[in-house]
Amino acid sequence: MKSVFRKLKSRKKDDADRSGSASVISNASGKQPVPQPDAQQNSASSQKGGSNTLSVTSTKPIDQIGNILALPASSVAEDPREIIHINPPSICPICYNFDPYHAPPDGDAANTPWACSEYKIPQDTPIARIDVEKSEQLLEAAKAGCLYCVMVTSSLGAVQPGWENEKSFVHIFLAAGLPVIVRLQFGGTSTVTMTREQMLGMGVELPEGQTMNFVITVSDPEKPPIEVEIYRPIVPDDQITVADIAMSPLVQHVGFADEIPPHAGSQECFDFIKDKVGTCVKTHTCTKDGVLPMLPDRVLWVEANNSSRIQLLEPQSIRAPFMAVSYCWGPPEPNAFLTDAKTLEAKKAGIRFNDLPPLFQDIVSTARVLGIEYVWIDRLCIIQGDENDFGKTAPKMGDIYGNATLTIATASAVTENDRILVPRGEKWFAYDLKVNVNGLGALTLRFRRRAYSLGKESSGGEYGKISSRAWIWQERLLATRTVFFTDGALKFECRCHSFWEGFDRGLVGHSWSSQLDSMTHIKWTGLVEEYMGRDITRPSDRLPAMDAVMKRIERATGWTPFWGLWANALVESLSWQSKESSQSSKHECRMNPGHYAPTWSWASVDGPISYVSARPFSVMEENDPMQWDLECRSLNEASGLIRFAGHIILLELHCTVEPNILYDENPTGQDKYSYRYEVKGPTDLKGFPMKADVAVKPWSGTLNGEQVSTVIRVPYGETPPTQPWSSHCLCLLVGKRKMRSLVLFLGRSLRESGAWERIGMVDGISPAVFSLSQRQLIDVV
Repeated sequence: MKSVFRKLKSRKKDDADRSGSASVISNASGKQPVPQPDAQQNSASSQKGGSNTLSVTSTKPIDQIGNILALPASSVAEDPREIIHINPPSICPICYNFDPYHAPPDGDAANTPWACSEYKIPQDTPIARIDVEKSEQLLEAAKAGCLYCVMVTSSLGAVQPGWENEKSFVHIFLAAGLPVIVRLQFGGTSTVTMTREQMLGMGVELPEGQTMNFVITVSDPEKPPIEVEIYRPIVPDDQITVADIAMSPLVQHVGFADEIPPHAGSQECFDFIKDKVGTCVKTHTCTKDGVLPMLPDRVLWVEANNSSRIQLLEPQSIRAPFMAVSYCWGPPEPNAFLTDAKTLEAKKAGIRFNDLPPLFQDIVSTARVLGIEYVWIDRLCIIQGDENDFGKTAPKMGDIYGNATLTIATASAVTENDRILVPRGEKWFAYDLKVNVNGLGALTLRFRRRAYSLGKESSGGEYGKISSRAWIWQERLLATRTVFFTDGALKFECRCHSFWEGFDRGLVGHSWSSQLDSMTHIKWTGLVEEYMGRDITRPSDRLPAMDAVMKRIERATGWTPFWGLWANALVESLSWQSKESSQSSKHECRMNPGHYAPTWSWASVDGPISYVSARPFSVMEENDPMQWDLECRSLNEASGLIRFAGHIILLELHCTVEPNILYDENPTGQDKYSYRYEVKGPTDLKGFPMKADVAVKPWSGTLNGEQVSTVIRVPYGETPPTQPWSSHCLCLLVGKRKMRSLVLFLGRSLRESGAWERIGMVDGISPAVFSLSQRQLIDVV
């Protein structure tokens, strides 16, 4: 009978008017009572001419209906929907009754529908997104009697009491057969439509008759979005009643979901891991069939033949399943538990369980429950302080994480002193949401706060501090299978798919780490953006921390790595920019303390970057594609010097320096001065803004006997100028569209004789500026 019940997920509803009455009441099933707004319906009210009431017809006498509804569904021969037929209310113009067939469809030629980005689902699945620009609209519809709007307001009221008293807006995400996802954001939103003529004024040419919509959102930075999912619980066959099936048309498009165990160390969680790993090993091609992995050069044996049962081994050509760990080290501590030259022999003799930090204790316990005898933890398996040992191990990271049977990513832990096998917090509890049909009974749905943010999975997800570390970016990409211990749920990911606790059976998500199996240059630029947005303790590790990833891509594609870029797509790879700061006065990227990469490489700076200017942009790309103009004539792998042939013009750059009015309020998060860089000449470029990679300054002096006035990056540790200045630089054409071009700004190099260094990149200069320039050779370092 459960298969009949769940088949309702994809059934399409008609547009007929309905009559009758219904009510929604949300009751807590967790430890504490949950405050709820008044959820009673007014069955006589209406919305914009449509009836929000429903009709009920029955083939049985009315005095028998109550008894029939309480019967087990398996005890009746007829389809319960034939015994008691319920027509849902007419479509609400705010929530569309959670019906993706009637709600505004999501996605177009330029944008993938939200559910397709999130999950692997059939292409013909109806997918919708409802944008409620003012929450008052939702509240008014609920007050008028829409039971679906009441479901939304009741759920939000349970997880965020008092939300209705603050300025906010709501998005509702629908897809047939999936839970309903509700996102509450504090602030305001509005949509602005730009005509083709208006876009031409911005240097962008749209096809005839097309417009472009811009959604302007002002969010409260102190209050992050809240996401709730409403779902149907999976009911055992022997517990399904006639009422469950008879009233299911009211929620036929709301998907089912599993419950999430309340403790991350429960047997259900370990069964989840075993099931997902076992399925991957048996049915996927993530690893070579039947070949056990080679153990790393140094590994923990957690079933050792000694009194402590743990010791550090240095195996020689031994094959066995092993587990790797991806975690945050936390701040360095003088008594940190690690392996160094002094403690190596002692750890090879044996390690007491109680001497391990709490996080490592939980890792060992997890390995033992899963039946895995060997564990690789970098802090214990690499001799700390020994650069030779690190130098030998770092190039093998791809094999270590790639060969591990399983990698545990400790997303819920911030340091080694935190545990991962812990109870889940009350914020992650699920609660009942009862749909009460007057005189008939109740249909129970469930709701809970989502354990992961919608729309973030395609860019690596947001799982706490572990998502902020650069080394962990590499470990995840290299790992064959990973289980993330997050605050709210476990997530399994292999190179074929991903799966969260709480997914409906059979519903899987995409694999972020599988990008390495089908790499393109566009995908690579996205990965670099994610990587540069992460923190790293030593800026000198930026390139080493992605070396194993680049080597794996090199083996698969034949591309040639070149200082963090690819030689086969070098011109496109140059087109990064320092990411726009939320504060225009702040330099988002910083200089590194040493010269770790040529200035044309993103690895020459520290901070978030963006490749958005070089990325194909939907219909605009078809009508106005980027034409790469710069030619690469030679590369010097050792020094990073590139000889280009390109169109060049000489410009005078002017910097305006003003006191930053925000500095007094927040001196730790702001630059003391605000800087605005603009072209001073020629006339047709006067006042054009330049986006600097980092803070820059003028320099005057003698280079190789020549008096030079140029612009350079402000060296590490040096304070940027506090007075306005002007100086000369070059503008090098990289690529162009019909009315816009992508250009590099260059200053003379103080390091390499006769060469130039990058100081910034700009998108938007008219290509006509270069019409009189001749192609010249120029060296950039």
